[in-house]
Amino acid sequence: MLEAADVAVSPEAAVQMWLLAVIAAGLFVLALAPATAAAVAMLVALVAGPLWIHLSRARRGRRAADAVPVILEASATEMRSGATVEGAIEAIVAGGGPLASDLQRVLARVGLGARLGDALATWAAESDVAGVRAAAGALALAVEVGGPSAGALDGLASSLRARQGALAEARALSAQARISALVVGAGPLGYLVLSALTDPGATGRLFSTRVGQVCLVAGLSLEALGALWMRHLLGVQP
Repeated sequence: MLEAADVAVSPEAAVQMWLLAVIAAGLFVLALAPATAAAVAMLVALVAGPLWIHLSRARRGRRAADAVPVILEASATEMRSGATVEGAIEAIVAGGGPLASDLQRVLARVGLGARLGDALATWAAESDVAGVRAAAGALALAVEVGGPSAGALDGLASSLRARQGALAEARALSAQARISALVVGAGPLGYLVLSALTDPGATGRLFSTRVGQVCLVAGLSLEALGALWMRHLLGVQP
């Protein structure tokens, strides 16, 4: 999940920072409000970390998809200068990037005796990044055709870049609706936390009585169902 969210932190360090944030939130609220409000703050912080990682899980995929046209154009440039497809891939790996590790595995398979075309086909089968299947097929074809395929690689790169641009525009146009849904969904929770901090007595019955606790659980459950329904209506995709 951390890799998919493009967070360059080890799982151990991520868990440590997450738990420290939960404890810090609890201590901060405890200094201003009753223990019940501090428990709610800790629960919110406990859920917020994994939720943020889950919502950001497509970040690396988008960066990798944006890198596919760059790889094709770099390969075309290398091939025009007389390099082979394998040499072009080696140059791309040396330059780094979101897909450098994937291409490094392609070269490793070639080093173990696999044909470059087969290694590229395996890469396409393993990866779920948009555009990789088309790029791997084009590079495999370039292995057989050679330098004359450079123009086709550039053409495919332009098509993939246009597709990524259209998807980015669609995300930008739907950003206002997504933000509105977030504000509507988070508003009641924000009001609850603010009330607990500024006027603990106003929320005391909510936490200290059985009826209040039932209302709290029911309200949080309806909030979760509403968030899922708005996500469905917006058609949010990774």
